[in-house]
Amino acid sequence: MEFLQLPPREALLYASCYCEENIYKIIECHVNPASLKHYTVIFLSNSSKCIPVFSQKIQRSPNHPIVWDYHVILAYHPNHTLEELLRHPESHEEGDSEGQFFTKSYIYDLDTTIQTFPCPFPRYFAQTFLPPPSSAYEDPLDRILLEIALSKDIYGRYFRLVPAGDYLGHFRSGRDHMKDEGGAWKAEPPQWDVIMGTKADKDSFEDYIDFEGCESRTEALEAGKGYLGVIVGQKRLWEIFGGGPLPDVELLGIVTRAVPEDGIAEEGKPTGTSAIN
Repeated sequence: MEFLQLPPREALLYASCYCEENIYKIIECHVNPASLKHYTVIFLSNSSKCIPVFSQKIQRSPNHPIVWDYHVILAYHPNHTLEELLRHPESHEEGDSEGQFFTKSYIYDLDTTIQTFPCPFPRYFAQTFLPPPSSAYEDPLDRILLEIALSKDIYGRYFRLVPAGDYLGHFRSGRDHMKDEGGAWKAEPPQWDVIMGTKADKDSFEDYIDFEGCESRTEALEAGKGYLGVIVGQKRLWEIFGGGPLPDVELLGIVTRAVPEDGIAEEGKPTGTSAIN
């Protein structure tokens, strides 16, 4: 599989708090143009700019999520294009009779604490978007209370799916969002030059993280901005990359954590730092 040719995670270009550029650099430096159709850039956000995410390096507690305003990861789906997956998501025929989950999609996230890299999608989904199993909490009621908190609309997760080829051509960022009112950097900028996609005639970063009204914008191309891809909800994300209907979340979390870390290549962006307690 092609991703075995990528350098280990620690050798990839990385700048803290610039996940959108880290992902761009993976594609630009390591993905063969002929294979771009098998990669999808995924922006995570919502109208409230409050996205709870687990298994992140900056978490204060593994049992409570960090809350980003947005995050960016990369999906690799070697057997299908994104267009094919949107039309015909992979089914659970790839799972066995015991309920084990298999996938042909993998996630690159340079800020995750999950050791398998890239990570099979079901494992990434369970350990990033679901709380740890009840057994991880001193009082199982704590997990229930956390789930209730996360069910609020303000924390609803939405995902912008952008074909990697479109992202290479149309992404452009002057990094203005990383400066405070006085012009000082909130986080040290990357050492590489600012990214200016060859097809972008202006800064497009804000367009990619615009999730205003995302609840009613799912799977609808923006007029004249098809390069921004489509927005989907969390359930639909699973259908596309995980295959079939979303299983019981507690069972999914237990199953994916019980499976040994036998991923492809072992190793081992935030802009906010709040956590739900």
